Amino acid sequence: MTTIRFVILVAGLMLFTGYASGQGGAVKPAPGAEVTIKGILLWEKACAPDESAVGDGQVLYAVDGTPEVKAEMDRLMKECYTSDTLNAEQAVKVLERFNERLKYYLVPSSIIDKKGCQYANPAVAVTGVLSEKDGKKWITPSKIVPEFKLKYPDRMLMPDKPFLVPGKDPLLLKVNDKLSLKCILIPPGKFLMRLPFYVWPRYQDEYPRLITLTKPYYLAEIPVTQEIYEALMGNNPSEEKDPQLPVQNVPCADILKFCQILSEKNGRKVHLPTFAQWEYAAVVGASSPPFNQKFKEQSSMGPKGAKCPLPVKTAKPNAWGLYNMADGVWLELTSDIGKTWRIRKDEVDPSYPCTEAEKTGKKHEHIGAGARHSAIGYEDIPDTGRSYCGTKFRISVEPTPEEIAALAKEQAGGK
Repeated sequence: MTTIRFVILVAGLMLFTGYASGQGGAVKPAPGAEVTIKGILLWEKACAPDESAVGDGQVLYAVDGTPEVKAEMDRLMKECYTSDTLNAEQAVKVLERFNERLKYYLVPSSIIDKKGCQYANPAVAVTGVLSEKDGKKWITPSKIVPEFKLKYPDRMLMPDKPFLVPGKDPLLLKVNDKLSLKCILIPPGKFLMRLPFYVWPRYQDEYPRLITLTKPYYLAEIPVTQEIYEALMGNNPSEEKDPQLPVQNVPCADILKFCQILSEKNGRKVHLPTFAQWEYAAVVGASSPPFNQKFKEQSSMGPKGAKCPLPVKTAKPNAWGLYNMADGVWLELTSDIGKTWRIRKDEVDPSYPCTEAEKTGKKHEHIGAGARHSAIGYEDIPDTGRSYCGTKFRISVEPTPEEIAALAKEQAGGK
């Protein structure tokens, strides 16, 4: 997670100190003792398929607190976690159970400062009286405080195991007589993209949806390093110089030129991956909630913190052999327009390329940027390529029909 985004998260948590009261139409709670429920607080619009169809209220996705919440969490794990790693359908079922049983609506007598919850969804402990109306669970809060120790079931936090394996024969793209770039053939599949509403930390903009990728694609095992970039382009725009660090802050036009030169040199179609392709590869095709704890061994955060990660391949790769997918230091660029976070529907092979005018414009809003998994987001990247701490990129390559057929045969067990 970038430093500024972390500050936004903390700032959002710190603003839960005052509440307006006396709003008309408030739901009257049933008499009873106060309880405390811990979970993720969201605007109702952030978790609705059609944000125009709901009001400006807040909802709490509960994960801990009362005996009732704990019992529901236990029941959810037994019903939905039939394996340690969720596939797409199982992940949807888990999310449905949260919506049905663990979603609490806050009565409109307690309004949170919108600036404090606009981007960062705080983890909170809500104390108040419970009631039910119109088939919904409600809570009238008397106190809301930040909660930094949400307890999720241990099984949710286990490392994910991929359901499919990548192609056994990697592609080596020639850079020069001494350098090459290894690419892994990623199998097609279906996964739940973006973060479920019950995961923290997260942002309001993230909306989970089913994505189906029908075609395999090659993805470079590492981001493009300064050594590789300079060998092909003759310059190095990075502020922090090191041949084995990802090249930093490359302008959009130069990234496209890099891909073009590499394509011509190897006779292959080289380009940036789509955001869906990037995230699918980052989570190895799994749909379990991507908590940060799962990716600690993959993080390349260096001693200089957000200013500079460790050299590529210093940390462990993910289960598909991809390195530096969970850095949380420099945002990784993709080919989609930067506003795809607004989409709230399932899609097949989504791609939102920029126009020719956008490619050469002074501000390239079409570039998406992925950070660590539970803080994946999009940024508008200016012509300098600069965004907070910096940007990096890795390339994707289209496989040949023969390579696609070979992968399909491998996935079928060689038959």
